Amino acid sequence: MSDRRLYSRKFWLAASAFLAGVVFFALGKLDAAQWMGLTTWVLGIYCAGNVGDQAVTKSV
Repeated sequence: MSDRRLYSRKFWLAASAFLAGVVFFALGKLDAAQWMGLTTWVLGIYCAGNVGDQAVTKSV
C-alpha cells in the first residue's frame, strides 16, 4: 500500500515553498527571523489544509 499523501498538490507546494526558503536563507536573502516566519506559515497552511481536507472528506 503506497502512501498517497506524498502525491498531493498540497505536499508538493509546501515542499517547494520550504525549499525556496532554504535557498533564499542560504543565499542571505532571508535573515533568521524571516526564515522562521516563512517556515511557520508554510507549516501552518499545510496543516490547516490537511485538517480542512479531512473535515470535508469525513463529512461526505
